[in-house]
Amino acid sequence: MSSKYVSLLILVLAVLTGAAGCLSTAFGEVTYSSDALQVHVEHTGEPVENAVLQVTIMEVVALEQHEAFSEARYINLDRGENEYTIPVGLQPGSYKVFLTIFVGNERRTSVIRDLEVAA
Repeated sequence: MSSKYVSLLILVLAVLTGAAGCLSTAFGEVTYSSDALQVHVEHTGEPVENAVLQVTIMEVVALEQHEAFSEARYINLDRGENEYTIPVGLQPGSYKVFLTIFVGNERRTSVIRDLEVAA
């Protein structure tokens, strides 16, 4: 095998290894009911203690966004599906939910979801 192919193989393996770490944690369904936000997180990696879940909720009114809620809390990520409940009172309307999970200084995953709160 030539050194060109070996270099290419090493590069591909490095990219796949890096991508595998990024895909080990992902947000699932995000719902709101009974004055609480329910956040589902799928974690396929090893369990993690003291990860940080950052939640910011922006109210969307007439093409403007205003912060309605913001919180960061320590969570434990177990292998499989995890569910977290964040108490928050929201008025009926349209919202954007910004979710991020940090492990140490590394951002593990983040997502922005639309949320409609009915009357």
